[in-house]
Amino acid sequence: MLKRLVYCPELIVIGILILLFAITQVPILLIVVVLFGVGVAFLLPFYRSVQLIFFLLPCLNVFVGSPYISISLATLIFLAIFGRYMMTQLFNTQYYIPGVIATIVVIGYELAHVINNPVMFSTQTVRWMILFLFVTLLLFDKRKYIEFSQLRFVLLLGFITSTFYGLLKDIFHPVTFYHADAIARFSGGAGDPNNFGLLCLLLIFFYLPSVPKQSIRFSHLVLVGGLLAAGALTVSRSFFLVSFFSLFLYFLLYFRSAIGEIFFRTLFGGALVLLAGFFLVLSGATEHMNLDIMSRFDSDNLSELTGARSDIAKEYVNMFLVQEPDYMLFGAGINGYLGYYNHYFEIDKIFEEVVGPHNTFLEMLVSVGILGSFLFMYFIYIGFKAEKIRTQNFSFYRLSYLPIIVFLLYCLSLQNLGKYSSYFIVMMIIYNTYRKA
Repeated sequence: MLKRLVYCPELIVIGILILLFAITQVPILLIVVVLFGVGVAFLLPFYRSVQLIFFLLPCLNVFVGSPYISISLATLIFLAIFGRYMMTQLFNTQYYIPGVIATIVVIGYELAHVINNPVMFSTQTVRWMILFLFVTLLLFDKRKYIEFSQLRFVLLLGFITSTFYGLLKDIFHPVTFYHADAIARFSGGAGDPNNFGLLCLLLIFFYLPSVPKQSIRFSHLVLVGGLLAAGALTVSRSFFLVSFFSLFLYFLLYFRSAIGEIFFRTLFGGALVLLAGFFLVLSGATEHMNLDIMSRFDSDNLSELTGARSDIAKEYVNMFLVQEPDYMLFGAGINGYLGYYNHYFEIDKIFEEVVGPHNTFLEMLVSVGILGSFLFMYFIYIGFKAEKIRTQNFSFYRLSYLPIIVFLLYCLSLQNLGKYSSYFIVMMIIYNTYRKA
């Protein structure tokens, strides 16, 4: 891994500046990062810009809330990289044409919502359109600018930077809790514990073998342990549930042709867990244990278990079902549904503040409607098909599906359609599906 650092010294500099910002909280440091990032975009080879994109993904929340500008400062870096792509790559490469057509249809479909929902006519819609276009051009570009192994490495560097950013910020600028039962949840530089946990689990499966019974490097096992430890800091129900399920599924698929071996290892592992639990009970250690994650599962109320997400989802579904047929078919727009639905929530006095659905599938339904949901699913299918044709990798194992499953499970508690970072993550998952073993 250390050899790969030679190809990304600029990321080390940006990472150090981000960590200095965590300690000092001096906003000018982020301006320096933006200027440095713009310099990378226009002065270095384009693959270095692609590296910068995925390095910044785990740290995007660091750039939000700047006193100098209302939008995220990271968006300026991404727009600069998009500008570089348009000037130097657009007319010097070839594209998967069905993917380009699907992109135009999706963007046109989103812009058409302005007719029924004028609030969508905003700079937010323009930014979403530009960055969505950028992601899709990269996805359907037949040229490979960077190998997947290097791409996952820079994502890991970004995740490590994000983790240390969160730790340093907690040390030098701790958050004060005014409620005795409040639980400190870690999110690093990702801004949301679920976003942080999602990236953590995706990285685990990006580094684990995608071929059954292929040897696993010791360094990768150590990396998996470190990532799980970092993810556990989120005290997220989603992280613990998804990690247990996905790792168990990986275990089954990894030893798919050795039922006896699976049974033996499961029996052996279960025995070790029972012995460890028996020891803890005898030693009296359980009387002094106060794990925050256990308290988050200690409820017989669905609303409390889901952090009120079930209540929010119920109200969104109820509101969707009473809409006019055109809103049910076409939705209120990815960049317009939040204002549209919360306007009626406010009238009916359902919620006191603006709330999103906290569920990507529900978000898709209310934002692009029934028709648009099929369009988006087809668009994702085209993305996978384009990469399959580009790599000519027509045979792969079920282990490659694990990142897809992890992402879909996290979609039950995240809103993704309006965040351009989500589309870059989907692109990374597509690359992983067809990576070389």
